[in-house]
Amino acid sequence: MERAPKENRFEFVVLAGQRARQLLAGSIPRESGEKKITVAQREILRRKVEKVVAETV
Repeated sequence: MERAPKENRFEFVVLAGQRARQLLAGSIPRESGEKKITVAQREILRRKVEKVVAETV
C-alpha cells in the first residue's frame, strides 16, 4: 500500500471512509482486493475516484 499523502492526511482518511461506505453499499470497485477500506484507499491514492464538493446555497 502506498503511503497517505503528507499534505492532508485527515482529508485522505475521511475520503477513504466515505468511499468504503459506498463500496459496502454496493458501488462497483475500481481496484481489486478483498477489504473495502483497502480498496477505497488504493482508489484514492491512484486517483480513480475524486472528491466532489457540494455547493451550499
